[in-house]
Amino acid sequence: MQKHNATATDFQTAPMATFVKKLQRLGSFGFFGLVIYYPILFTLLDTAGNSLSYITLVLFWVPLLFAVKGIYQGNPYTFAWSNFVIMWCYLHGLTAIWTFEGNKLFIVIELVLLTAAFIGNTYFARFRGREMGLALPKIKELKEQEKAQFEGNIKPNNEESVIKPNMEKSDK
Repeated sequence: MQKHNATATDFQTAPMATFVKKLQRLGSFGFFGLVIYYPILFTLLDTAGNSLSYITLVLFWVPLLFAVKGIYQGNPYTFAWSNFVIMWCYLHGLTAIWTFEGNKLFIVIELVLLTAAFIGNTYFARFRGREMGLALPKIKELKEQEKAQFEGNIKPNNEESVIKPNMEKSDK
């Protein structure tokens, strides 16, 4: 995997490993599949004929729309935070498969798309972030840096370590 020093929009032009590209396609397929499937599921395939299906559509489909631009552009940050919305949709899918007594094919399709989006988005964000040098440092490394900084800068019982305010007055 290549490592790349990134800028704010450099995620669009930085080199990408082939398996990372496959993860991006998997996540995009699942995500855009849901964006297309939810209106069909909640309006056309609603067997109850419930006139309140628009509420369900607003609760589960509209939050997905916030991430469409970033997913389309390939922004790893959007792939990461869109999983929070996908987890919200998982609640619907898992609850529906548990409680619905009719044909569960439509719910299984929803869960397959959700799973593809979740796996693809999670691992794409992780590996693409590493490629671009955006990975979070390990806790062990942070603790070592913090310890070295703490021990190197603070000297107990030493007047030199106390910061004194600058009391000089200018002659202007």
